[in-house]
Amino acid sequence: MNLRLFCASVCMFACVSVFAQVKGGHNTKLSKLYASGKYEICLFKAEDMCADPAAGREAEPHLYAAMCYVKLYESSDPEVAADYKDGMRQAIKYTQKFIRKDVEGEMYAQNLDFVDQIKQHVKKEIKTNFDKGNYAKASAAAKNYEKLYQKTDYLFMYYSGILKCLSNNTTQGEHDMNEARAKLSEQIVNGTEIKADPIVKSMIVDGIMKYTQDLLNEKRKKDAESVITLANKIFPNDGYIKVQYNMIVGKN
Repeated sequence: MNLRLFCASVCMFACVSVFAQVKGGHNTKLSKLYASGKYEICLFKAEDMCADPAAGREAEPHLYAAMCYVKLYESSDPEVAADYKDGMRQAIKYTQKFIRKDVEGEMYAQNLDFVDQIKQHVKKEIKTNFDKGNYAKASAAAKNYEKLYQKTDYLFMYYSGILKCLSNNTTQGEHDMNEARAKLSEQIVNGTEIKADPIVKSMIVDGIMKYTQDLLNEKRKKDAESVITLANKIFPNDGYIKVQYNMIVGKN
């Protein structure tokens, strides 16, 4: 091998290693296309596989489709970015499909960094709409977020129920809250720690504060007591929850 060819080979290897790959995958065709930065071609191939009755049963093509959509959505080329302005929404959809197809959860665990990237985007969408008072859109985004879990997160399910109630979808919201409450109460009794990352915890606390205040305004004190009492058990060290708990439970 001459020096020029050797250098070119090293450069190509370096470029391939720069691009994140699907971990635990075995589809070399999609892997090579993605690694070489041919995201649009990789996307077309991945979507063809997703639509195929046999290949579509595999989780990997759906994950590649999601990853390609993110790359095209974030492209520095304005024309490409314009063509894929709905790319993140498509990436969310394909990530959800990937999670459903990955029944054992092995690839999910191996590619959690990418799933977390998608989660960050959806969390931002929930918070932005909540802060604007657009609870219907916040609720819709929360529904999308729930589908990004491999297993049901009952704390987030409870929060999603609150958002449904705030958006006047009361029947479904209360149903989800009651189902989640039962599971969360079991965890509390069993001494199981109920975890939430800081951003999700902040969102849940904001939702609880807003919802309990609305319940008080509607003269539904017992319902407000029920919500804030559970919240106080889940987040015993949160200052906002503690103040709200003392105000509601101590109120005549």
